Amino acid sequence: MMTNREFAEDLSKLNLTPDEAAHLLGVSERSVRRWTEGESVPGPVEAALRAWRHLEARNLPWKPDSVSVFQDDEDQIRRIRNHDELLHQLMSEVEARGGPANPWAVDLAKQRATFGPAEVSFYRLQNGGFSPSTYRRLDRTPTGNDKIDIQDACYCIAQAFSRARQTNQALIDIAEYTRKNAAIFVQDGNASLSRADVTRRIAKIAALADELKGLAASALEGQVLYGQFETILRGLHRLGFFPDMGLVSAVARSMVGMPASR
Repeated sequence: MMTNREFAEDLSKLNLTPDEAAHLLGVSERSVRRWTEGESVPGPVEAALRAWRHLEARNLPWKPDSVSVFQDDEDQIRRIRNHDELLHQLMSEVEARGGPANPWAVDLAKQRATFGPAEVSFYRLQNGGFSPSTYRRLDRTPTGNDKIDIQDACYCIAQAFSRARQTNQALIDIAEYTRKNAAIFVQDGNASLSRADVTRRIAKIAALADELKGLAASALEGQVLYGQFETILRGLHRLGFFPDMGLVSAVARSMVGMPASR
């Protein structure tokens, strides 16, 4: 059973105020205060928090989209909460048996995962997550024995979404750093650049920052290759601009396993 201290810690880790927690849990703010102060936390509330912690730790979206929250769409908020709990349960079951038995290939742009003759398609949710839609096989009619295959596919889809979100954020971070510090670059030789040359170089560095932002958007569709990032990075180096190595490393880590070139 969840203690009041654990309840308060979960809200803190999830960056939820009592008002936000009440909204997402479908309860009153007074109930949230009572649970924080020591009253027993109901099982459904604990299950929702457990699912949110699991998804947050795996860099997967769990909050409803901002429009649903703003419009106080209780039905949509409840559906997302139920979806979060089901995804948490599915991923926990796959991890309990040691991970996916097969390496499903996930195409975020085409919204499908494939392994051999089997295919699971999915659609994107407004909050940035996904939900599976259909399962089909080219070799035979699907049966109830395919449950594990479907779970493995969904797990691999979740991993692909997680990697895409990590890459997106890493590219946004380095793009913002580049634009903010565009005027800080190294000059070749002893001669100083003219004011006009400095202005032009800053503009070129800022333009490359915009290209990084564009890559960040494409990353959510799984359409970014590390070679594209390297090309922009080399362009920055030619201009005498060297981004923070921690930010460069974050991009590299997020794209491990992705092709280096077309």
